[in-house]
Amino acid sequence: MTFYKRTTKVLLLGLSLLLSLSATGYTAPENDCPKRLGVVNDSRISHRILGIMRKVYQNLGCPITIEYLPGRRGLVAFNAGHVDGELFRVPVGSQKYTRAFVQSAVPLMNVSSSLWGNPGSTLYSDAPIGHTIGIVWEENFLSQYRLPKSGHLNDADLIHHYNAGTFDRFIAEDSTIRLAIAEGAFAKDRIPVQIEVLQVAEVYHYLAAEYAPFMERLSDYLKRNTPFKEAELM
Repeated sequence: MTFYKRTTKVLLLGLSLLLSLSATGYTAPENDCPKRLGVVNDSRISHRILGIMRKVYQNLGCPITIEYLPGRRGLVAFNAGHVDGELFRVPVGSQKYTRAFVQSAVPLMNVSSSLWGNPGSTLYSDAPIGHTIGIVWEENFLSQYRLPKSGHLNDADLIHHYNAGTFDRFIAEDSTIRLAIAEGAFAKDRIPVQIEVLQVAEVYHYLAAEYAPFMERLSDYLKRNTPFKEAELM
């Protein structure tokens, strides 16, 4: 083969590769992309964060599969390797991870959570307080102050049992409850009021440690593009 023919062959191969890349778009390295993420609680905040993060992952060349899991099952699924990460948690929740993990370099957003209940209800009482099972800071708060508790799978289950009179007070993320009130999810004689703000916290994205290179790319994207800037849930 002459030098001219070899050069022509190399150029044609290069052109073929460029056309292939432009036709398919950017593809992340196979081992760089997380495949499956766990989402704690099927709630307004979950859907809001998920909608934004799907676009972030897509822009980084990584399609994801979502698995909705109750709080404790989310921890178990991550620790057992059934999911590659969790969409969001507050840092105290990551203390329950037994699997090596990485945290996004920047928070996704701030969220506030409060004690809600019937008008006239107070924080301290012998009556049980409803909460979501597996939300670590809620369980720690109730245990720290030795408050009676009634655990539930998600916001819908919590609201159902509140309406049924199982308890008169509950802990929940504030924007979720405000939306539920606006949508008429509460019985007319059981519309709750905000009793006391218990936590305003930053939530972060978490992945297994083997996805550290991707988390670095994702964190850089969040810093440069701030996709959650207009999505604060307060």
